[in-house]
Order: sequence, then structure tokens, then C-alpha cells
Amino acid sequence: MQQTSKKTTAAVVLNVLILTALLCFIFGNSLFDRSESSEWSGSVFAFLSGLLGRLFDYHGLTEHIVRKLAHFSEFAALGFFTQQLWALRRCLNPHYVLHGLFFGLAVATTDEALQMLSDRSAQVSDVLLDFSGFVFGSLFFLALFLLIRACRR
Repeated sequence: MQQTSKKTTAAVVLNVLILTALLCFIFGNSLFDRSESSEWSGSVFAFLSGLLGRLFDYHGLTEHIVRKLAHFSEFAALGFFTQQLWALRRCLNPHYVLHGLFFGLAVATTDEALQMLSDRSAQVSDVLLDFSGFVFGSLFFLALFLLIRACRR
């Protein structure tokens, strides 16, 4: 019993560290000014378009798509690890899942508000995109969790 408790505690600590790193990454990127943000996304765009061009001969990627996919992906990861934290703490029920979703909406709203500090615009459509990523990550974790639990029975 003691061993399981130590493993669970270590997993919770690791999960909290991952969530903290994700929040720092998300909020840190929001504090970049317009030119720094464009430079960063331009570098990612150049890398991905070159990679897709070489591997699949695909040249339809745009910087706008890269930006939106990046937001969706980072919030999907945040949703996944938020729900995983509830599962590790044995609090995975509709009440806590809703708490997690509210947390995701609060982070998405704060993320957009922070952009105004760095002379960038905040848009409701970006909050919806970020929150959609969070919901996707949450649902992906919950489906995976239920599938694993069903297979163990």
C-alpha cells in the first residue's frame, strides 16, 4: 500500500510540474509583442512547410493555420493533463470534470487578456479556439481513461 501511495504522489507531482510548464509556455507566448510573436510563428511555419513539402509534397500550409493549430494543440495538452490530475487524485467525476473545464476557460480568457499587455489584440474567436482545444484534450483523456479501465475489468 505504501508503494502505491508513493507512486501516486510522484505521478501527481510530475503532472503538476507538466501543467505548470504548459501554463508558463502559454502565458509566456502571450507576453511576446507582435513582432516577436510573428518571428516565432514564422520560424515554426518555415520548418513545418519545409518538412511537409519534403515528406508529402504538400505546399498548402499557411502561417495562420500554424498559429491556430499551435493554440489548439497547447490547450489540448493542458486539457489532457488537467483531467489526468483529477484521475490521479481519484476525483474523476462529472463535478471535477466541470471544474477542469472551467479552469480551461479561465486560462483561455486570461491568455487572450495578456495579449493586450503586449500591444496585441484579444479576440473572442481565439478564446473559443483555445477552449475547444482544452475540451478536445479533456475528452481524449477521458475516452482513453475509460477504455483502459474497461480493458482492465
